[in-house]
Amino acid sequence: MGKKPYKTKKVKIDKKFSMGAYALTLVAAVAARTAQLQSNMNFSTGKYIDPSPAKNYTVFVLIIGFILIAVIMLIGKSRDKAIKSCILINPMRLKPERLAKKVSPVAAAVMIIMAGLMVFDIIFALSSVARKNAEISTEENPVFAFAGVPVLTWITYVCALITIITFISTASNILKGEGITKGNCVFLMFFPIWKLLEIFSMFSENQLVGVYSEKVYIMLTAMASSMFFIYAARVFAGFEKKNTRIFMCIFGYAASIFAAVSVIPRYITYFTFNYMEREGMASPETSDIGIAIVTIAIVAVFWSTYVYRVMPKLNLNGKRRWMKTTVAVRNMQSIDDE
Repeated sequence: MGKKPYKTKKVKIDKKFSMGAYALTLVAAVAARTAQLQSNMNFSTGKYIDPSPAKNYTVFVLIIGFILIAVIMLIGKSRDKAIKSCILINPMRLKPERLAKKVSPVAAAVMIIMAGLMVFDIIFALSSVARKNAEISTEENPVFAFAGVPVLTWITYVCALITIITFISTASNILKGEGITKGNCVFLMFFPIWKLLEIFSMFSENQLVGVYSEKVYIMLTAMASSMFFIYAARVFAGFEKKNTRIFMCIFGYAASIFAAVSVIPRYITYFTFNYMEREGMASPETSDIGIAIVTIAIVAVFWSTYVYRVMPKLNLNGKRRWMKTTVAVRNMQSIDDE
C-alpha cells in the first residue's frame, strides 16, 4: 500500500491579532526612543552623537513591528462566527453605513479630547508670540501682539480650527447614534491639509529635518495620520475599494506608534533631565498625544463591533438543522438595534 499523502494544515490568523502586534511595537519603540534621547542625542543640533545605523534601535523595532502588522493585516482573515442560534458578522465585512453607527462612544470622547489638545496648541503658540512681542514693545515703538506670525501659519490655524469643529461635530453625531456621517467625512479632509501645511511651515522656517533629527518623527506622524484620515473618510463615506479598510488600519497603527514615539520619550526626558542637559530639545506637540489615541480608537471599531444575526433553520429529513452561512446570508434577520 502506498503512503497516504501528507496533508498540511492551513494556519488561520485573525486580523484582530494585529492589535497585539501594534501594542508590542508601540511599547518597544517608545522604550528604544527614550534610551536614544537619554544616551545618544545632542539636543543642541537635534542629531545623534553616534549616527551609526547600528545604534538606531528605534528604527529596527519599527521595521520589525510594521512588517509584523502588515503581514497579519494582509494574510489574516476576517471571518464571521457561529454562536448557538446566531452568527456574528465581522466588522470588516459590514456595510459602511452600519459600521459608521457602530463607532464606540469612547472614540467620540477621544475626538473631543483631540479637539481640546489642538486648541491648547494654538493658544500656547499664539500666547508665546504675544509674550515675546510684549517684551520688546514700547510706547514709542508699539509692536502688535501677533506680529511676526507668517501668513502660512495663520492659514494652518484656520485649517486646524475647521478640523477641531469637525472632531466635535463627529463626536456629537457618534453620541447621538448617527455615527460618522458623510458630511463629517468631507470635513475630515481638512486634517491632512492641516498637517501638510504644518510640514511646509517646518521647512519654510528652516527647521532642521535630517536623517537623525527628532523632527523626522514629527513628519512621519503627520504623514501617517493624514493617510489614515483620508482612508477613514473613504471607508465611512462608502467610497472604498477592495483593500481600503486594511490600509486604513495599517496607517492608523503607524500614526499612533509614530505619535507615541515622537511625544512620550520627550515628555519622559523633560522629567528626568534638567534644563541644561536637554536645552535645544523641541517641545512635544500636545495634539500628537491626541493623534496617538484617536487613530487607534477608530481602528478598534473593526475588532469590537460584531453584529448579531439570527441563523434561519432548515428542515432536512425530519431533522432541524442550521443552514450553511453562505446560503443564509441573504435572508438573515437582524436582531440588533438599527
